[in-house]
Amino acid sequence: MNLYRQLQSFYNLLKTGEFSKGIRFAVAAVVPLLVSSQLGEIKIGIAMAVGVLLTSPSDVPGSLRRRVIGVSFSIAIAVGATMLTGLSLAYPVLFILVLVLQIFHYSMISVFGFRASLIAFSGLFAVVLSMTQVTAEGNIFLHAFWIGMGGVWYLLFSLLFHYLTQRRETDQLLREVFELTAQYLEKRSHLMDLKEEKRESLEKELFALQTSINEKHEIIRELVITRRKNFGRSGMVRKRLLIFMELVDILELGMAHPVNFSRMKELFAAHEDKIRLIQDWSLVMAGQLRMLGQSQQNQMLHPKEGDLLAKRRNAWKAYKELEASEKASIDGEALLVYRNFLNFKEKQHQKLLSITRMMKEWKGDEKLKLVRKDAAKFLTTPDYNFKTLQDNFDFKSPIFRHSLRLTVVMALGYIIGEIFAVQNAYWILLTTLVIMRPGYALTRERFKHRLYGTLIGGAVAISLVFVIRNQTVYGILAVISLVLAHSMIQRNYKTAAAFITLNVVFVYSLLRPNVLEVIEYRVLDTVVGAGLAFFGAKFLWPTWEYTLIRNFIRESIKANLQFLKEVEAFYNHKSALPATYRLARKKAFLAMGDLNAAFQRMAQEPKTDKKQLEETFRIVSLNQEFLSAAVSLGTFIRSHPTTEASAHFQNYVSAIKVNLEASVKNETKPKEDLSEEIGRAAVFYENLYQELLDLERDNRYEQQGVREKLQEVQILTDRLKWLLEVSEGLHKMMTTSQK
Repeated sequence: MNLYRQLQSFYNLLKTGEFSKGIRFAVAAVVPLLVSSQLGEIKIGIAMAVGVLLTSPSDVPGSLRRRVIGVSFSIAIAVGATMLTGLSLAYPVLFILVLVLQIFHYSMISVFGFRASLIAFSGLFAVVLSMTQVTAEGNIFLHAFWIGMGGVWYLLFSLLFHYLTQRRETDQLLREVFELTAQYLEKRSHLMDLKEEKRESLEKELFALQTSINEKHEIIRELVITRRKNFGRSGMVRKRLLIFMELVDILELGMAHPVNFSRMKELFAAHEDKIRLIQDWSLVMAGQLRMLGQSQQNQMLHPKEGDLLAKRRNAWKAYKELEASEKASIDGEALLVYRNFLNFKEKQHQKLLSITRMMKEWKGDEKLKLVRKDAAKFLTTPDYNFKTLQDNFDFKSPIFRHSLRLTVVMALGYIIGEIFAVQNAYWILLTTLVIMRPGYALTRERFKHRLYGTLIGGAVAISLVFVIRNQTVYGILAVISLVLAHSMIQRNYKTAAAFITLNVVFVYSLLRPNVLEVIEYRVLDTVVGAGLAFFGAKFLWPTWEYTLIRNFIRESIKANLQFLKEVEAFYNHKSALPATYRLARKKAFLAMGDLNAAFQRMAQEPKTDKKQLEETFRIVSLNQEFLSAAVSLGTFIRSHPTTEASAHFQNYVSAIKVNLEASVKNETKPKEDLSEEIGRAAVFYENLYQELLDLERDNRYEQQGVREKLQEVQILTDRLKWLLEVSEGLHKMMTTSQK
């Protein structure tokens, strides 16, 4: 079974954008080598291949403009770093000074975001590779020139590849979002189980999953929205945007839970079978989403709707049975809650059918819900202001401390290589560079994966070298391992490290006969470099996540507060859904994803005591619960006709906002005490609910629309109480954990 999963995982890799990028990189690197070898100028080919290697990291998914700018900056930095390092290499004292200055300054570029960090990596990578004998033996300016030409060649090749496969790239990302959303619905459905044994572990899995979904959403927004020439005119662009918007709505509906889990356990203790029917409906919808994602690649494959409709019928049939037996066996609130469950699932069902229809019979006449002037607001634009860099020249900045740490460790690695006359000292620096990260947890994880991967790769390489004695086969295996290493580096670093080791061994087996010695030095240098990275991250001005996570918590609370304000505004002035609502929702999702990722890193740190970890998990869970309740309230208001917002609704929301603001500011007491207003509001809603419930039981609701009003009151009452309870819990946890 494990072998089957491995094969399935490998098959899935072949369909990913990472594998396509790996092929693109390998072809771009190999072509100059083949052409130059035919012309008898293999050194030029090697330099151009190095240029491809240095510039390709910054070629990550996103708008074409940002990709071109990113690769262009990588080329410039790689050429500059090559010349500076090569010119100073002959003067050890000067070289150490140049090495230190370059490492620190290139590392600081990371303050401008993810793409900038990859550009910085190109500069750092260039510094390390410029220490090889290839650079030292020839004209440094000519060598740097050909590295630049290699970068330009990769940029042109990447642009050609982009224009040929841009539709496939977007579709691949959409497929991944389909898959991740399906996984999210599956895990959320398992959370509905009334048993609590595995709830905490499921919540942690959802944290990681939501972070991955947010990352994919950001890339798709950038890819689709920034194509302004086609926006609003191209049918295919509109189709993808509409499908994406429906997927976001499905995620929102999946997050929107009609009632908190403790209350659900009370209401449905005797009706677990009815909850299971909703779970089954959710699981089938998740399967349909997964199949829709796969059908993008295989046009002959379309999901069958029979099972989906059957699960839907079963769930509604169960509601009818509950309704018929209400007076005898079930509380009226439980019946309303069950109906609300079904209403949320019904909305998801309709979104799913909408996606299915668009994929089967797209006519291009669907109207976009997002106007052009609002579209740009949904893009996350990095701040490239010089003040951002200036503000991070502070010891409190994690990037500043990481830059200092990396500089010291890499300088130490170079000195160790010189003192012990290591054969390939740059391997030590290269290992340190790829392992060390700003946080200890990520560094420790990459440390383990790099060591395991290198040892596995070395063992496999030795076996193959003893069995195979053919240079052509070595060349083929070198290319294959290069593609797989590049494809796996973001997905599975341990496996990528194994393929990197295999690639290095096969390349050296083509150049040198003593390949076993190469493997020996490769493993030894990796151990030294990995050890330096690990101990540097732990003892040199370490950045512990537990000292930073409160910033992520505050940002998440702020985003939730802003989203609640949008829900409040929409309820008060109900009209067309404004772009500000979707924008606030997006920011709340992203902030929650960042908080989830920070908590996962914190959980891996050795200095995090158990009590602090449990308190932080509770705060993160409360944030997630608040967002779920707010999304649920907003979704109901959006999708149902509602009455005018009352003053009691405003009092509830005001109290919730006061609690959140006090949590952000670490105030021991909220500025306003609205307990009396909340008490009157609770009595008002309770009386109104009972009055409407009596009318419904007297069968007078058909003419008066009592059921719709009853449903609205039940939803409002439950959500407002839930949000207030969570906001009070957050305030209490934030103030007590600060002490």
